[in-house]
Amino acid sequence: MSNILKKFGKNVVQDIFPDYPFKEDPIIPTGTKWDFSPIPIPSAPSIIEKVDLNNVKTKEKIEGVGSNNWALGGQKTASGNPILANDPHLMLTLPSLWYQIQLHTPHGNSYGVSLPGAPGIIIGFNEKIAWGVTNVGADVLDFYQIKFKDNSHQEYWYNNEWKSTTIRLESIKVRGSSSVTDTVYYTHHGPIVYFNKPSHNLSDNVPIASALRWVVHDESNELLAFYLLNNGKNYQDYRYALKFYSAPAQNFVFASTDKDIAITAAGKFPLKWKNQGKFILDGSDSINDWHGRIPPEHNPHVRNPKRNFVSSANQSPTDQTYPYYINWEFEPYERGKRINELLSKMQSATVDSIRLMQIDNYSVLAENLLPTLLSQINTSNLNQEKVKAYNILTNWNKRYNANEIGASIFDIMIERLFYNIWDDEFSNKATPMRYPSRDRTVELILNEPKAVWFDNIKTVEKETLYQLINQSFEFSVDSLQNRFGEISENWSWANCKQTHLSHMAQIPGLGSENLYIGGAKGTINSLNGFHGPSWRMVVELDKLPEGYGVYPGGQSGNPGSRFYDNMIDTWANGQLYKLLFLNSEKDYSDKIIKRLTISK
Repeated sequence: MSNILKKFGKNVVQDIFPDYPFKEDPIIPTGTKWDFSPIPIPSAPSIIEKVDLNNVKTKEKIEGVGSNNWALGGQKTASGNPILANDPHLMLTLPSLWYQIQLHTPHGNSYGVSLPGAPGIIIGFNEKIAWGVTNVGADVLDFYQIKFKDNSHQEYWYNNEWKSTTIRLESIKVRGSSSVTDTVYYTHHGPIVYFNKPSHNLSDNVPIASALRWVVHDESNELLAFYLLNNGKNYQDYRYALKFYSAPAQNFVFASTDKDIAITAAGKFPLKWKNQGKFILDGSDSINDWHGRIPPEHNPHVRNPKRNFVSSANQSPTDQTYPYYINWEFEPYERGKRINELLSKMQSATVDSIRLMQIDNYSVLAENLLPTLLSQINTSNLNQEKVKAYNILTNWNKRYNANEIGASIFDIMIERLFYNIWDDEFSNKATPMRYPSRDRTVELILNEPKAVWFDNIKTVEKETLYQLINQSFEFSVDSLQNRFGEISENWSWANCKQTHLSHMAQIPGLGSENLYIGGAKGTINSLNGFHGPSWRMVVELDKLPEGYGVYPGGQSGNPGSRFYDNMIDTWANGQLYKLLFLNSEKDYSDKIIKRLTISK
């Protein structure tokens, strides 16, 4: 963004990188009245382009991935009890990122999934409440360009005086070799991440000689938040627990046997002026410092809204009436829009209707764009194979089902169209930049067909949107034909996408084969080749909760165990297991394989 600002100026940035999307369906329902009086917000500086941007690099932002969660009030369910669902979208690996566990202690009884090393349930339920998470996408990491007095880096300029750095020596042990000592210089903003760019590509999006201010460096107590959630009994316990949660900021969905439903954007959000951190900041001026935090009770939240459901899919947390700045850009709205449409219409919901919703493959992006794209394709210039592909696309149901050929044609076409629109202006090895958002691109295609961005500045000819659409369609068909031959079932979306689970350490032979399943980045069933629903859970909050769940993999990390990958097919088929929630150590179930008693 800093490179873009330097190259194109404020007006262009404000136009094609707007602070609120063209299409949105926010997490907290539009028009929600805030139940707090906001505290004063810091004043913004009049000039923000003071930093030297010669050494800024970046990586392309990947849109459409994330997580889903929602909860329905009893008014919308067949039983009259709340139902909660969550499917966090992460890397698909063997062993799985998650493992299932029940924790029964003198203080409570909870079930769900955890991460190795975490002493608690991260996503799950107990006898009274259930909870799940999606990422907020808050702007809680900023870079500050630092002016040093000399190459010793012992002093830096701040508020018109030289301020001392502190030094920390990090000793990194290397197997089979000598330890490496890394000298890290700290400013009051945080550490200087790089003075010299290392060779590995994970450093590409980090500016050199800049300090990193990150909320994760502050003291926090997320473990207490999860401990309190694991043992919570009601809405008040849920809200109290989230006061201790800092990072990474999550949308915590909630349901209880008291028939409450709620959602809260939980995390430590810096108190900033609007757009603070959208660009690299000048570390010499205190106006750019963080000025405390948004009070946790002012974080976006809603309880028992009139529409009788809450949901999130990483989109904007609020409408534009929210008084604080959290970020200027979130994930595209399509998944959230589809979730909210289905939940709005849903009546007499059951666990199974929610399960089916989690594997919904309908594309709101196709709904928005496909009619316009089809109207621009000139079929008179197409050969027989491309006419056939056009007819398939015309009759496509806008679903990314495994067997759909139209999904393959559309997906490659859209990716190429976005490339054709933006690559000539925003790809430059000397000055790396990112593309404008999918939302802004859709707005241009639908409402600004004569925008200057459709012309390829690298050619003499003046290109139009009509030409780019036709080029993209032909590119898509040619790509599929080169890969799979003439149109056949080989063009199916599952075959094109090739979802698979890699071994966590990338060890050949210990991953899965390609799975013949649907889903795509912008659908509720957000599945691409290696990223997707890492845990699907549905919980009905009856007198005793009924939980259902599955993750792609197995409970064992041993490739020789039959429990290494035994749940993959169930997950791929969109099914869920009923979760065995025991009330005491004496409970009997034919699912119990073995009991182990550990004594002193």
